[in-house]
Amino acid sequence: MTQIIKAKSDTLTEAIVASMIGKYVHAPTNIHEVQTPTGATTKANVWFAGIVAGYEKAVIGFNYEDGDFSEQPQTYFNVHLTDGMGYILTTAFELELFELSEEEFNKLIDEKKEEESLVADSNEKIALSNDGDEACNTVLDDTPCR
Repeated sequence: MTQIIKAKSDTLTEAIVASMIGKYVHAPTNIHEVQTPTGATTKANVWFAGIVAGYEKAVIGFNYEDGDFSEQPQTYFNVHLTDGMGYILTTAFELELFELSEEEFNKLIDEKKEEESLVADSNEKIALSNDGDEACNTVLDDTPCR
Protein backbone atom coordinates (compact mmCIF):
# COMPACT_ATOMS: atom_id res chain seq x y z
CA MET A 1 0.00 0.00 0.00
CA THR A 2 1.32 3.44 -0.95
CA GLN A 3 2.75 5.38 1.99
CA ILE A 4 3.78 9.03 2.09
CA ILE A 5 7.49 9.47 2.75
CA LYS A 6 7.50 13.25 2.22
CA ALA A 7 4.54 15.52 1.48
CA LYS A 8 5.02 18.71 -0.55
CA SER A 9 4.78 20.77 2.64
CA ASP A 10 7.39 18.73 4.56
CA THR A 11 11.05 19.74 4.80
CA LEU A 12 13.49 17.31 3.20
CA THR A 13 15.97 15.93 5.74
CA GLU A 14 18.85 13.49 5.54
CA ALA A 15 16.89 11.13 7.80
CA ILE A 16 14.07 11.03 5.22
CA VAL A 17 16.52 10.36 2.39
CA ALA A 18 18.38 7.66 4.35
CA SER A 19 15.08 5.94 5.19
CA MET A 20 14.42 5.35 1.47
CA ILE A 21 17.36 2.97 0.93
CA GLY A 22 16.11 -0.45 -0.17
CA LYS A 23 12.56 0.78 -0.81
CA TYR A 24 10.48 1.22 -3.95
CA VAL A 25 10.11 5.01 -4.16
CA HIS A 26 8.03 7.17 -6.49
CA ALA A 27 8.60 10.91 -6.78
CA PRO A 28 5.66 12.11 -8.90
CA THR A 29 6.59 15.73 -8.14
CA ASN A 30 10.23 16.85 -8.17
CA ILE A 31 10.27 20.40 -9.58
CA HIS A 32 13.58 21.90 -10.75
CA GLU A 33 14.49 25.13 -12.48
CA VAL A 34 16.28 24.34 -15.75
CA GLN A 35 17.86 26.46 -18.43
CA THR A 36 16.48 26.34 -21.97
CA PRO A 37 18.71 26.43 -25.08
CA THR A 38 17.95 30.16 -25.38
CA GLY A 39 19.28 30.84 -21.89
CA ALA A 40 15.87 31.40 -20.31
CA THR A 41 14.84 29.39 -17.27
CA THR A 42 11.76 27.27 -16.83
CA LYS A 43 10.49 24.75 -14.31
CA ALA A 44 10.49 21.03 -15.11
CA ASN A 45 9.14 18.07 -13.19
CA VAL A 46 11.93 15.47 -12.95
CA TRP A 47 9.82 12.58 -11.63
CA PHE A 48 11.24 9.12 -11.04
CA ALA A 49 10.42 5.72 -9.58
CA GLY A 50 12.61 2.80 -8.58
CA ILE A 51 14.44 1.03 -5.78
CA VAL A 52 16.77 3.37 -3.91
CA ALA A 53 20.29 1.94 -3.69
CA GLY A 54 21.77 4.86 -1.78
CA TYR A 55 22.26 8.61 -1.73
CA GLU A 56 24.82 11.41 -1.77
CA LYS A 57 24.80 14.60 0.27
CA ALA A 58 26.52 17.73 -1.03
CA VAL A 59 27.01 20.92 0.94
CA ILE A 60 27.84 23.82 -1.39
CA GLY A 61 28.83 27.23 -0.06
CA PHE A 62 29.49 28.87 -3.43
CA ASN A 63 26.75 30.65 -5.37
CA TYR A 64 27.57 29.96 -9.02
CA GLU A 65 25.09 32.57 -10.30
CA ASP A 66 26.56 35.41 -8.21
CA GLY A 67 30.14 34.13 -8.17
CA ASP A 68 30.36 34.59 -4.40
CA PHE A 69 30.39 32.41 -1.32
CA SER A 70 27.15 32.32 0.63
CA GLU A 71 26.89 32.81 4.38
CA GLN A 72 24.49 29.85 4.49
CA PRO A 73 25.65 26.82 2.44
CA GLN A 74 23.02 24.88 0.50
CA THR A 75 22.53 21.14 1.07
CA TYR A 76 21.62 18.87 -1.84
CA PHE A 77 20.63 15.21 -1.88
CA ASN A 78 21.01 12.89 -4.87
CA VAL A 79 19.37 9.47 -4.78
CA HIS A 80 20.79 6.54 -6.73
CA LEU A 81 18.48 3.79 -7.94
CA THR A 82 19.35 0.13 -8.47
CA ASP A 83 18.97 0.62 -12.25
CA GLY A 84 21.96 2.98 -12.18
CA MET A 85 20.03 6.23 -12.55
CA GLY A 86 20.52 9.12 -10.15
CA TYR A 87 18.23 12.04 -9.36
CA ILE A 88 18.65 15.30 -7.47
CA LEU A 89 15.89 15.86 -4.93
CA THR A 90 14.73 19.46 -5.10
CA THR A 91 14.83 21.60 -1.99
CA ALA A 92 13.91 24.86 -3.73
CA PHE A 93 10.54 23.80 -5.15
CA GLU A 94 7.86 21.14 -4.70
CA LEU A 95 8.88 17.57 -3.89
CA GLU A 96 6.71 14.65 -2.84
CA LEU A 97 7.89 11.11 -2.21
CA PHE A 98 5.92 7.89 -1.80
CA GLU A 99 6.90 4.36 -0.84
CA LEU A 100 5.34 1.75 -3.12
CA SER A 101 4.94 -1.99 -2.81
CA GLU A 102 6.58 -4.10 -5.52
CA GLU A 103 3.14 -4.68 -7.07
CA GLU A 104 2.34 -0.94 -7.10
CA PHE A 105 5.73 -0.23 -8.66
CA ASN A 106 5.18 -2.82 -11.41
CA LYS A 107 1.70 -1.40 -12.09
CA LEU A 108 3.17 2.12 -12.36
CA ILE A 109 5.80 0.91 -14.84
CA ASP A 110 3.12 -0.85 -16.92
CA GLU A 111 1.02 2.35 -16.96
CA LYS A 112 4.00 4.46 -18.07
CA LYS A 113 4.85 1.96 -20.83
CA GLU A 114 1.22 2.11 -21.99
CA GLU A 115 1.36 5.94 -22.08
CA GLU A 116 4.61 5.86 -24.06
CA SER A 117 3.12 3.34 -26.48
CA LEU A 118 0.07 5.55 -27.07
CA VAL A 119 2.29 8.58 -27.71
CA ALA A 120 4.49 6.58 -30.10
CA ASP A 121 1.40 5.30 -31.94
CA SER A 122 -0.05 8.79 -32.33
CA ASN A 123 3.31 10.14 -33.55
CA GLU A 124 3.49 7.34 -36.11
CA LYS A 125 -0.01 8.15 -37.36
CA ILE A 126 0.92 11.81 -37.77
CA ALA A 127 3.95 10.84 -39.85
CA LEU A 128 2.05 8.70 -42.34
CA SER A 129 0.31 10.11 -45.39
CA ASN A 130 -3.24 9.19 -46.35
CA ASP A 131 -2.08 6.19 -48.39
CA GLY A 132 0.17 5.04 -45.55
CA ASP A 133 3.35 4.49 -47.55
CA GLU A 134 5.07 7.86 -47.41
CA ALA A 135 5.93 10.24 -44.59
CA CYS A 136 3.85 13.38 -44.67
CA ASN A 137 4.24 15.92 -41.92
CA THR A 138 4.70 19.53 -42.92
CA VAL A 139 5.19 20.54 -39.29
CA LEU A 140 8.20 18.26 -38.84
CA ASP A 141 9.96 18.20 -42.19
CA ASP A 142 8.08 20.19 -44.88
CA THR A 143 7.27 17.00 -46.81
CA PRO A 144 4.32 17.89 -49.04
CA CYS A 145 1.19 15.86 -48.41
CA ARG A 146 -0.70 14.34 -51.32
